[in-house]
Amino acid sequence: MSAEETIILGDGISVRVLYFEPESFVESPPLAILMSGGYSDEFMARAQFWLGKEMVQRGWAVAVPISDQGRKFFVENGGIIPAVIRQLRKTHTISEQKPMLLGISSGGSAALAIAAASPDLYTGVIAAPGRIWDAGKFSRLSGLQVYLRVGEKDDFRWNRLLDENAALLRQAGALVDAALVPDARHIFALNWKELETWLEPLQLRRGLTPKSEQSPHR
Repeated sequence: MSAEETIILGDGISVRVLYFEPESFVESPPLAILMSGGYSDEFMARAQFWLGKEMVQRGWAVAVPISDQGRKFFVENGGIIPAVIRQLRKTHTISEQKPMLLGISSGGSAALAIAAASPDLYTGVIAAPGRIWDAGKFSRLSGLQVYLRVGEKDDFRWNRLLDENAALLRQAGALVDAALVPDARHIFALNWKELETWLEPLQLRRGLTPKSEQSPHR
């Protein structure tokens, strides 16, 4: 099931969201927030939904926020994604498990930055690829699980940053699974057998959302 929604936040900001749920019956699926690359506009959100589609097929509900104001809009306005999650909990039957952040390219970088701002709100981050924009904002990641992949032949040379970025994440307290994807360029197919192995304990753990973030209607 899919839908396009406009979420009105308390401060009057409206955010368009593409929302997808598993077609097969999954009671209260866990939520993943997918940050698309480029400028996070509707074109990129739809063009890069292959990652979201794979997650939906594995039983996740996926929400893709759309921005018409540039790729760093959701990072520079840090309260928007947590507010979107709160609203989705009010209007959809989803798990109380902390949501996963996903991102491709600049969306992967945005996912890392959003998680760094509120690490206790998320069960983990999949950045494929992703890089750290502002190292000074990565100081307390509280055991956050991070799956970081970069192409061995990345067109923008993010491969040269992988070890440094992974070390910074670990120093901040994240549990990091980082690797180069052999022969891959900037955008690449994921090894889903490997990723499922990483995802499985997170799905089984089903960490609950802090009470302050839960919908009062649940």
